[in-house]
Amino acid sequence: LSELGYHEVDCPRWNSEVYKAEALTDEEWKRVRPILVEAAESNKNRRILNETRRKNRRSRDLRLLWNKVVAVASGTRAVYKAERGACPILKEFLDLAPVAALLEADTDGIPQHELHSIRPDALQFAIQGRRRYLVKLRNIRDGLPLDELNDEEWSTLSDNETIAQLDTIAADLVRAVNGFWDPTRKTVVWYPSARMSGPDADLGVLAAAEALARGLISKVLEAIGKGPNTEAGAVTSGDWGRNPMLYRCARCDETVAPHFTTFTEMVSHFLENKVWFDKASDAREKMVIEASGLKDPLPYSTIFNDHDWNARGDLIASDNSRDKARVAKLQNQLEAAYGNDPEDYDGEDFTTRSRRSTNKVPERRIRRICLLCPEGFSPQPMYFAALKVHIEH
Repeated sequence: LSELGYHEVDCPRWNSEVYKAEALTDEEWKRVRPILVEAAESNKNRRILNETRRKNRRSRDLRLLWNKVVAVASGTRAVYKAERGACPILKEFLDLAPVAALLEADTDGIPQHELHSIRPDALQFAIQGRRRYLVKLRNIRDGLPLDELNDEEWSTLSDNETIAQLDTIAADLVRAVNGFWDPTRKTVVWYPSARMSGPDADLGVLAAAEALARGLISKVLEAIGKGPNTEAGAVTSGDWGRNPMLYRCARCDETVAPHFTTFTEMVSHFLENKVWFDKASDAREKMVIEASGLKDPLPYSTIFNDHDWNARGDLIASDNSRDKARVAKLQNQLEAAYGNDPEDYDGEDFTTRSRRSTNKVPERRIRRICLLCPEGFSPQPMYFAALKVHIEH
């Protein structure tokens, strides 16, 4: 039975065929083998079920302890559950040697005195994890090396003093002006976004949005009637079950402007245009200098930046129903006039009455880049009609 993968305790010792003074013969074994294997399998399943239940109770006790510890380590910010993501995750806590030993112990739950004995270390683990996370974000915002954590400076503080200092950092980081550009997703993210926490988060790829586009977020906040101290959650999330507010870029051509855009998408839209403009300007300058034989750099860009947020004019267009209807009509007329990309429809040549049509718009429309722009400097991929407008301009 052991060779078949059964544990010693799974063996059916109660069976009358086992309690015999003499050894089983081969013929007797062949006869009783199916009976004993069936009984051993039943005992094994019962044993595994009981072990799983006991381990689940131990895991529950440790999870409850960890939740309480994280609530303490999160300080006054503990009421914002999203901010608890700054602390290490439960799996990292369970992987600690003393915690793992308790989890693997064959006991029905964990005695309170043993939980109490590991609580100080668990609290330290949560606090230090939160400290490393928040200090790294602050370093990114301030342009400091990511791993400049100043451990010696923090080591002189008590747990309560450390938590208070971290609360101050967190209260500053949640402001909407402290956005972070994520180049992998090509979007701006804010603390405590889930995209910035967890085991898969790579803080090293983030850059301070303010460093890349100084004053952008403040200008967009001002355009929607918000101040510089507004918390990111107030503009990136909806109010208690409502969807977030939507806006339209006033700097884009109305016929192709992305409409129904969230605050996050609007900031990312301006920042992406800024990144493209800087790269395209540099590429254009090199081409002009090489072609003309000039040695000095050009005094100004030969490309017009129509998304300069410091220039005069509105950033956010009116969102009243009349303007929305007018712009939607313009964009639908444009698409109908230019027609859709035939490849969207497997070669079938027809246009849609509306880009919102559910029976004619293909499931997946093709986006293309502009090949007339310098290689690698085309704006983001666009639909057929938008690309025609881009080329004509």
